[in-house]
Amino acid sequence: MPVKPHHPDAEAAADVPPHVIRQVLQLVASRGHSPERLCKGLGFTPENLCDADFRVSYRQTSLLVRRAMQQWGDPAIGLATGARQTVVCFGLPGLGMLTCATLGEAFQYLIKYQRAAGALTINEMSVLDEHHFVTEVSTRFHDPELEPFFIEEIFVSGVEVSRAMVGSHFRPARLELRYPRPDYAAAYSEYFRCPVVFNAPLNRLICDIAWYHCPLPTHDRYMQGSLQAQIDQLLETETPRNDLVESIMNELRGSVDEVPGLAQVGAALNLSERTLRRRLAELDTSYQRLVDQVRYEAALDLLKRSDMPLVDIAMATGFTDARNFRRAFKRWSGMLPNQIRQGAPAPRLR
Repeated sequence: MPVKPHHPDAEAAADVPPHVIRQVLQLVASRGHSPERLCKGLGFTPENLCDADFRVSYRQTSLLVRRAMQQWGDPAIGLATGARQTVVCFGLPGLGMLTCATLGEAFQYLIKYQRAAGALTINEMSVLDEHHFVTEVSTRFHDPELEPFFIEEIFVSGVEVSRAMVGSHFRPARLELRYPRPDYAAAYSEYFRCPVVFNAPLNRLICDIAWYHCPLPTHDRYMQGSLQAQIDQLLETETPRNDLVESIMNELRGSVDEVPGLAQVGAALNLSERTLRRRLAELDTSYQRLVDQVRYEAALDLLKRSDMPLVDIAMATGFTDARNFRRAFKRWSGMLPNQIRQGAPAPRLR
């Protein structure tokens, strides 16, 4: 399966839950390395990864993985990362998998929402012949140095989740990989327990068809339809974001009451003020626009979830008095703060 061509900004699209990053950070932390240091300059902190709505880009993930590979010192880090994944690590798609009737149905559901599950690869599953089914994987971007990491991670995580769902006796029939045999190839036997072929035409995991039809003990036909419908609705409403914009907003959310200057935010992201301003202009936005967005979000949250007086909300969102806050809120939304408190739906930032 060839790597698909992509828009130059595609690697910067913050559209993937940070499931892989979470496992990588836990892995390096287990050897005494600092997760905070690995994240420095990437536009997020380990604490951001606890936010269910937080998303990362391929660019951010690949930079962190390269740092982790240097600190970890073990080239088999992709295998070790995949082995840490559980069905819960896939988020809502993982929950949907548990409602499915068979293992094959569960993985078809996961593949349907692979981006929402944090996949940094392109995954397809099909019946190969009357005896086997196959999962074929390719990288989203041309990155030969990191291809083994991402391929190992996705295949090992799939095998580990399969064993958790149908039993530890699950084993593939054969694993085929496009890249050359690495020095640590012996480790593959530990994880996959099947023959491994390197320098193959495609990245494929081939399994006996009996596993595809293997029933899942967690299946509930009464809950499957309604629960999957709710999950479908949540996952289909997601929109892609840019990693630079998300990184700046993360910085701003930590200091809404005293917004840092553009130069200060740029320093945190290892970018000059001039470069940051130019890149925001290329994205058809501005620093002030992002400041307004973060302040508006914070104001809406306080108006809806607290009984704080307007003067206190004004101070909490970086204003000196309630009058200036009202003016800004009117400019942002076309409404007054009290209208939100009275239950009016909040519009998007104007």
